[in-house]
Amino acid sequence: MDSGCPRIVATIGLHGSASTWVFNVCRELMMAAVGENRVETLYTDDGSDLPGSAACAGRYLIVKSHTGSPRLDEWLAVTKPHVMLSVRDPRDACISTAKRFNLSLRSAVQNVMYDCAHLIRLAAEGHAVLRYENRFFDDPGTVRELAGWLGIKVADAVMVAIFERYRTDAVRSFVQTLANLPTERKGVVRAVPTDKTTLYLSGHIGDGRSQKWHDLPESGQAALTRMFTPFLDQFGYAR
Repeated sequence: MDSGCPRIVATIGLHGSASTWVFNVCRELMMAAVGENRVETLYTDDGSDLPGSAACAGRYLIVKSHTGSPRLDEWLAVTKPHVMLSVRDPRDACISTAKRFNLSLRSAVQNVMYDCAHLIRLAAEGHAVLRYENRFFDDPGTVRELAGWLGIKVADAVMVAIFERYRTDAVRSFVQTLANLPTERKGVVRAVPTDKTTLYLSGHIGDGRSQKWHDLPESGQAALTRMFTPFLDQFGYAR
């Protein structure tokens, strides 16, 4: 990679689609390639805090988002970053989000519906997609795949170390120790403790099971399927 050129990356996905894993692996690969001090990160949905094209010159920036906004879409269109989408059956994403963050199913559904609308808009752009059901986050080959997608060459040992750092069991242990982080890394999102660096929240890791929406009564299954039909059809999920 030419370290004199700006590189802007956006990792965008449904809640519960392992989008934080994608964000962190991209972040770590970028740091390995150009140096930790040259990589900046930002979580945004409304896009109000995004830098303009001139401000991005010479910088390496990784943006993470879920629900997005017209302002964010406009910024993506102007800056033309590498965009990686992560998707999951939204019916499972709703249940996973509700359980992990103690939300009502209604609230989780509303959040995921916003995510879905965002991903459907971006799908038309032909961006790369990682599918949760393929368990990409359990496959060390995904780190190599992302390195290639970014145009980054790093040593095999570095990629192995990155994968090990973000294995599910490693992250599950890490989020239980957020209280021990340095003060400057501690944050709170909707009353949930979070790490400002990795963006992992307390309770971030669930059981990882797919098809959990089938645990709902048939009426609930049917209702979720109706609500998410546009997304299911767009990304090839069975109704």
